[in-house]
Amino acid sequence: MFNPYAIYVYCDGAMEYNSKSSGGIGYVIKFPDFIQLDEISTSLGVYTGGNIEKLEMEALIQAMNSIIDLFNKYNEIQKNINQVIFITDRFGLCDSERTNPYKINSWRKNKWKSHDGKPIKNHKLLDELDKARKKLSKISYVRVSIEYKPRKKNKAADKLAKAAKKEGLITEKLANKGEKIGKRKFDGSEIKYSKLIENDSFHVHVFRKHPVQEEWEVWVEICKNKYTGTKLKIYADDILSSKLQRRNEYIIKIKKVYNHYIRIFRTIKKINKNNKSK
Repeated sequence: MFNPYAIYVYCDGAMEYNSKSSGGIGYVIKFPDFIQLDEISTSLGVYTGGNIEKLEMEALIQAMNSIIDLFNKYNEIQKNINQVIFITDRFGLCDSERTNPYKINSWRKNKWKSHDGKPIKNHKLLDELDKARKKLSKISYVRVSIEYKPRKKNKAADKLAKAAKKEGLITEKLANKGEKIGKRKFDGSEIKYSKLIENDSFHVHVFRKHPVQEEWEVWVEICKNKYTGTKLKIYADDILSSKLQRRNEYIIKIKKVYNHYIRIFRTIKKINKNNKSK
């Protein structure tokens, strides 16, 4: 439902999907009719080495900082507003999902690990976003929420983000240092992990690796059997990750299946070019 006493802030990010994984962000601040301020449109970029979730989170963070500045500058806003609503078209970043303050606080207390020990991705941005929200809540004395709306209702911010990904100052703030991306052999979607069974073996091709805290997220795609072409996510420590080299194929054995990733046994077999394992 529309709140006539709320500031609405529409936020978005856009990826160029080039060799530098560049992108931009944009946000639009809309005030209630009784606030005599014009809407504010902001476009920022070019961010390199990031991904779409990082860009969407950065848009929310920068927009929150802008609202903090506005509350410090205009007393009439603080007297009449009862809510600040940030809009994202990425469902995973609304308050019922990854940006939920209670979830973030729980992960923070658990040293940024999930209940099953998985390191939380983009935890630094989640921490920055949560702290910006708390600061805004303290200054404004109103409820601050992040809501999901489909892209068709977020067109203005989307347009700004797309413009920003090609213009502006280059920054590596969102770059994932150490990330390595290779070419895929297939174009299949991510597997449904409920289909996987512990101790099953798979012939896989490694195409992407990047660090997540003290571990590595390793993306592979299945080369043979009924799941051929589908991709899956492995979490591994430095030693195991070093054995899983990009552009190479291996026989792996599943140790544990989780909702969105797997862990594997440390004994793996590399497949050479003549299809002989070693």
